[in-house]
Amino acid sequence: MSRLGALSAAVLCAGLLSACGGAEKKADLADQDRFLREYVTLLNKADEDGLADLLDDHPRGKEDARARIKAYGGQKWDVTWNRTSEFPDVWRVRLTGTSGADNRPVKVVETVSWEDEHWLLTPLDGVVPKPPDAAETTPPG
Repeated sequence: MSRLGALSAAVLCAGLLSACGGAEKKADLADQDRFLREYVTLLNKADEDGLADLLDDHPRGKEDARARIKAYGGQKWDVTWNRTSEFPDVWRVRLTGTSGADNRPVKVVETVSWEDEHWLLTPLDGVVPKPPDAAETTPPG
């Protein structure tokens, strides 16, 4: 095979692999920031449908959106966040700032993960039913 033929075959193989989704999209923290900004904006608007769309990659996204709007919706959060990660593709995100005209403090911790090329928030407690024989994981006191 000539050099040109070998090069053409290599280019064709690379093109086929990329067209078939051979390269998996990696977690991008700038994209996570976009996700978190949208999350806070939707909470501030108390937009349950929009939040359900944002969280729809989780099987209980609609129920989680309803619970989050009930807990945090319409509070006019002005927050920033920082994150730490001890496991690949999983971050502990601390949202801190103020809420409302009286500047009540906001301190919320979320677990954000990157799964199947999507950002996911761990649902709020009580959204996913716990099996009756499951061990208790809530710390005492």
